[in-house]
Amino acid sequence: MKIKWLGWASWLIKTDNKIIYVDPFRGDVKEKADIVLVSHNHPDHCDVKQLARIRKDSTKVLTPSAFAKDINAESFDVGEEREIDGVKIKAVPAYNLKIPNHQKGRDTGFLIEAEGKNIYFAADTDLIEEMSKLNDIDLALLPIGGTFTMDLDGAVKAVDIIKPKTVIPMHYGIIDVIFGGKPKHIEFKPDLKEFAAKAGKTAEVKVLKEGEYIDF
Repeated sequence: MKIKWLGWASWLIKTDNKIIYVDPFRGDVKEKADIVLVSHNHPDHCDVKQLARIRKDSTKVLTPSAFAKDINAESFDVGEEREIDGVKIKAVPAYNLKIPNHQKGRDTGFLIEAEGKNIYFAADTDLIEEMSKLNDIDLALLPIGGTFTMDLDGAVKAVDIIKPKTVIPMHYGIIDVIFGGKPKHIEFKPDLKEFAAKAGKTAEVKVLKEGEYIDF
C-alpha cells in the first residue's frame, strides 16, 4: 500500500487494486479514483473541480447524506459500513465541541481497512470521546492546525488515547479558498518538531512533505 499526502487534508491511498482519494482538494492528481471519501462539504475538503478531475463513470463517491445530492454521491453517515472489492470503510464521528463548523452526527471521519491495515482519517474534529473506542489503528491521520480542528496538544492527546502504530499530521499550511462566497486566506503553522517529539512517545510519527509518498 502507498499513502500520499496531497496537502492540507487530502490523501491518495493506493492498494494493490484500488485508487482511493480522501477529501479531494489539494495536490496534483493524475490517476482516476475507484473510491472517493468526502468527510463534509467545505471547499477545503471537497473541491468540485478536483472531484471532477479524479472521477470516472465507475467511481464510488461516499459522503454524509447532508451533502450527497450536491456532488452526486452515495450517502454514507456516521455508523454506516461498506465493503468495496475488499476495502472496508466505516464512517465515524468528527465534530467540534464549541463551534458549529463541524456538527456531531452530520460530518464524518473514516476508518479504512485494506490489505490488513487499519487507517483512521480523523477529518475536521476536536478531541472527542468517541476516539477512545478506536482499536488496532495502524495509521492515524490527525489534524493539528487548531481553530477549526484540534490543535497540536489536542492531537497529542488523541495519539495517547488511540495509540496508533503510526501517526501523520495534517490540516496545516496555507490555503486560499472561497467560503460563503467570500475569499478566505488561512494559515496554520504548528510546530511540527514539537508534535513529533510529544506524539513520538506513543507512536511512530511521520511528517510528510506535500506530494510525498510513503510505503505502508
